Amino acid sequence: MSLEKLDQVLSRDGFVIFISGAKEKGKTDFACLLAEYCYLKGFRTKIATNIKTESYMIERQITDFPALNQWIQTSGKKLYILDEAGKSLKKLRFMSAMNLQVMEIIQLIRHYDAGFIGIAPSPAFIDSAFLNTDILDLHIKKLSKNVAIVRDYLENSTYFLYAIPRTSINFNSKDIADFKMKPDTLLSEMPLCCQVATIYGSTGSYKNIMTAFKLKPEQVRRLLREHCQHSAITNHNKHDGIQPHKEDEEP
Repeated sequence: MSLEKLDQVLSRDGFVIFISGAKEKGKTDFACLLAEYCYLKGFRTKIATNIKTESYMIERQITDFPALNQWIQTSGKKLYILDEAGKSLKKLRFMSAMNLQVMEIIQLIRHYDAGFIGIAPSPAFIDSAFLNTDILDLHIKKLSKNVAIVRDYLENSTYFLYAIPRTSINFNSKDIADFKMKPDTLLSEMPLCCQVATIYGSTGSYKNIMTAFKLKPEQVRRLLREHCQHSAITNHNKHDGIQPHKEDEEP
């Protein structure tokens, strides 16, 4: 069965597709194949993903919500692929803040002329709101690397895709496709109290901090107290369990 069967969905102003399947069935490869197909057919002129790749067809790698929210609202017909969606849209008893914000984008996907493809081993890993058939256009389950079964919710039909080729988009299948609510912050970009708290949280050692920042013990204690106050007020770079050493543990 040719991918042209999917043209009606892939050429829409917006679409939402979920790809599932056991490991080693080629889920990520198939998602990249759909992106490649959309690009070459002219259905999508901008493609982004949290998958690391250097293909000319992928405009950029997006691994955090603010960047996705900004990019999805740019002009042009877009497609975003979220690999490891089970980690980002986790199945929870109550939807998390992350799920709610990502779902808000997904629900407005057609207004942004965008397509969205989520990948996970099974629906059991995904928040049920994402699998709502009022939102989802297709659920594609990979049965093997070259066979898939498609459930089309708009057409209320089910069919198979056979002889599925591999994508020409190169990616490392062993890379972890992360997606976070906030972009990573470089240590050097943090306030000094946050830098000190980060190192202390990782090492539990005053001596490492004193050596790295050329500080005295009382200065380290003061900065850790400042960080705790700073975190309580701004909720910025929260570090659990950061407490000054007891006197007998200090240098």
